[in-house]
Amino acid sequence: MEQSCLATRVRIWAVAVGLLTAWPVSLWAQAEGDEAQVQGLTENEEPVANLSPAEAQQVLARTPADTGPARYELLERQYSAAIVLAQRARALDIARQLADAAVTRGPQAQEWITIYLNAEFNWGRSGVALDACETYIADSRLTLVTRASVALRQAYYTTARNDRAILLRIWSRADGLVSQWRQAGGVSAALQVDWLQTRSEVERAMGDLPAATASLREALGLARRDLAMALAARGPQAEHQVREASGRVDGSQGMLVYALVRQNRPQEAIEIAQGNIALWRAGRLSESMGARWNYRLATSLNATQQFEPALTAARLSDDMLQRAGSNAASHTRWLARQEIVRALIGLRRWSEADASYRGFLADMPPDVLARTRASDWRMSALLAAKAGRLDEANEAVERIHRFRTRLYGPGHPLLQETAGVRGVVRLLRGDVGGAMSDYETLFASALDLRSGWLDLDLRGVRGYVLGIAFDEFMAHVAGRSLAGQPPAAAMLQRAFQLADRLALGSAQRALTDSSARVLAASPALAQSLEAEQVLRQKSAAIFGGLAGLLNEEDRMRRESQTEAFKAAAVEERRAHAEKLKALREQIRERQGDGGQVRAELASLRERIAAQFPDYADLVTPLIPRPDDLARSLQAGEGLLLVHSTDQATLVWLLRPGVPVVFSASPLPRRELAARVARLRARLDLAAAPTAGAAAADLDGLYGLYRDLFAPLDEALSQVRVLSFATQGPLAGFPIGALVTAPPADPQAVPWWLRRSALAQLPAASALQSLRRTADRAVAPRPLLGFGDPVFQTAAGVEGNTATAYDAERGFRYGRLPALPDTRSELQAIAVALGADPARDLVLGAAATRRAVLAADLSDRRVVAFATHALMPGELPGVSKPSLALAAAADERDSPLLELDDVLGLRLNAQWVLLSACNTAAGERGDGAMSGLVRGFFFAGARSVLATHWAVESRSAAQLTASTFGRFGRGGEPGRAESLRQAQLELADGRAGGGHWRHPFYWSAYALFGDPLR
Repeated sequence: MEQSCLATRVRIWAVAVGLLTAWPVSLWAQAEGDEAQVQGLTENEEPVANLSPAEAQQVLARTPADTGPARYELLERQYSAAIVLAQRARALDIARQLADAAVTRGPQAQEWITIYLNAEFNWGRSGVALDACETYIADSRLTLVTRASVALRQAYYTTARNDRAILLRIWSRADGLVSQWRQAGGVSAALQVDWLQTRSEVERAMGDLPAATASLREALGLARRDLAMALAARGPQAEHQVREASGRVDGSQGMLVYALVRQNRPQEAIEIAQGNIALWRAGRLSESMGARWNYRLATSLNATQQFEPALTAARLSDDMLQRAGSNAASHTRWLARQEIVRALIGLRRWSEADASYRGFLADMPPDVLARTRASDWRMSALLAAKAGRLDEANEAVERIHRFRTRLYGPGHPLLQETAGVRGVVRLLRGDVGGAMSDYETLFASALDLRSGWLDLDLRGVRGYVLGIAFDEFMAHVAGRSLAGQPPAAAMLQRAFQLADRLALGSAQRALTDSSARVLAASPALAQSLEAEQVLRQKSAAIFGGLAGLLNEEDRMRRESQTEAFKAAAVEERRAHAEKLKALREQIRERQGDGGQVRAELASLRERIAAQFPDYADLVTPLIPRPDDLARSLQAGEGLLLVHSTDQATLVWLLRPGVPVVFSASPLPRRELAARVARLRARLDLAAAPTAGAAAADLDGLYGLYRDLFAPLDEALSQVRVLSFATQGPLAGFPIGALVTAPPADPQAVPWWLRRSALAQLPAASALQSLRRTADRAVAPRPLLGFGDPVFQTAAGVEGNTATAYDAERGFRYGRLPALPDTRSELQAIAVALGADPARDLVLGAAATRRAVLAADLSDRRVVAFATHALMPGELPGVSKPSLALAAAADERDSPLLELDDVLGLRLNAQWVLLSACNTAAGERGDGAMSGLVRGFFFAGARSVLATHWAVESRSAAQLTASTFGRFGRGGEPGRAESLRQAQLELADGRAGGGHWRHPFYWSAYALFGDPLR
């Protein structure tokens, strides 16, 4: 039995983490950030002199001279001493004195200006740091490189204000100063890295995440080269140069952590954070740095819905920051407290989240920048509503809704977002009619328009906003259903669409981020999307400036209502009225410009979808209503959608020509997941080899069917071909192994497989997309298979390393368990299909990623991959679903066939076979397999045959060969029926001499795609 598929995963992970923790301290980042801003322009804040705590106390006890070099020499040592003793307030005061004196002390002392700004922003009051920048920039006595460096920090800090118009103006000046410095012959890796980091933040603020990440990787490469030069240097300044270069490497890599989270690659961020935390625990990083890495870890864990460990890490970070003297208005404290609130929201611990958020705001001293960053009306309103302060929540959301209506007009995505928040508040207030009106506004964009995927992207705080809004709606539907008060048909239709969008949403970011190969292959599409992005940015700039004008109008209107204004001279009041009139005319012009740009944007998106429908289905799919979807079904077909919530599991059954059947089971997500896990453990013998040929839990398999599907049993019994879609616990479970009636005879178990041919869909709406595609001519050649890859190069790999993650280069290959039995499996398939094993199979060391990318796959009916499948998070550095292929001699040549690569393939395959471990089982959130399957659909495959667990080799060869053999004969029964008949051969004992009756052998394979065409 083949049981080696990642069986050593835990050992591999431990080895990988061990390798990570062996890296030098200087190579680990000390920057942090979040969706609003990140901290990267940060020099190393560790002591600049080696002092013991006792020595530091003595240094701080000394009184500096009033003037002269001795004063500043002592102040510099006292700064180090204050850092050693975690006296942040004292360190800030000293740094401020040194910065103020820097102008008269000469160019060498001017580095204290940036040291002070960094310390103030990170540990003191971030608004003070931002305000201080302007004075330094305007001081012509400072060197050009110092003024440019400060200007970059000003732009960097400004990203926290969420005002793009101001940001672009400040960035333009900073960029201009850097250009002047370059033209003057300036050469400084430090300033160049600062410039790249700031450019990355500006690109992020403008919505160009790929460009932002590319800028960070460029910064990291430059910083590493500079560090290598510093390490090779000699002389009295060498230690200082190494420390400064290490800080730049750290800053770039730290920013990259947050970029990875934003680009749906949080597992890589987790690995970097965990490596640094291991260094901190080993005493190789300071307490302040350990605090930072803990909240960075919390950010990454929250992104993967690991809320309990995220909460632990964030609370530890906040405690450490308080002990280190971090101000409540500082950048670092907000980042830690933000993750506490997010984790509590994820855990649905609303009262604690509300108390934590309100407490932090109450503790914060007056600081405009810090309060702007921390005060989010959406979070405040939603937390107040969930905490029962409904009037407070209603007042806040009504105020924002009025303002956004004035600002944007109807149809703008941010107004739709506001309607979603108001819908939650109204629903909790018992105003169901008003709530449904608001929800309909949100759903019109989120479900009915392709642009909703772009404008309502679920990231950051907005992700929580929409997630809470969607959850509350589904909870309302579930609650009414369980109470015997079935929701109206229109509400059930919207719930169906929403459940389907949620199934797609978990994989959507990965697919969007992986579309570069698609764009590279289609210059016309790339040009259209570039124009779309320009219009989006233009719209954002117009409305960003318009917000400032409306605020000014409000101020002037309030001023005109004061007694002092009414008592003013007539001329003064007339001038005020004329100014207000001109301002309102400017507002009307801007609103007209904004409306025109939004109309152009909508028109362009419609043209893109019409010209490139496959790309639109992949990145911005429409969510059909259930009645429309039912019309795409044929006689005898059914489509089952299962959606689990915290309260219940909702089930819809669609059939052609009859009403939709709906049922709500009182089985919540957590209980459903636990039951599925127990049953799956009894099915997967390879996962528990000591169980031997243990019998499946037939009573449990029937009980699950009964509890979920009994109300639909009569309708389901009439369905001969069933497609089902789910994002919940059932996504990785073979439903064909469920039992549809009380089991009486172990030799004639009423498996669901006996009743229907089964196929799985990444989302219900995918069936409509698959059937809209025109039939293509059948490929002339039967098979091309890749298998038994050699994971170890001829030169071998060092030690027992499995994987290593490098922030600049990404995933580096190591050793995985060999899969020699996949060779015989592919050979059996080749014989069944009439293929030539010598010509149509690529095996061993030849089965590389390059071999796949170089092959002509468009003329093969079956394309097979018999190897390990890696889901995100299974190994360090693997952030997208991937197939492990043979290692190349050049370690820079990745052996992983990633989702990005799949999107670039050109297939005309009836089947793609993923005869690999766990390829049908999703990762946390069940999105990875969905994304990989949809990637193969986009590449041209009609279906994907994948596995739920590590299969036994001989039975797998029998089942796949029989499936493909049946499908390839004249009068083919259809893909799902071909698989069903092959599975029944094993289940009934007609193949394998009766040894393969256990569902472990026959239920592992899942068919994704159209079951018929």
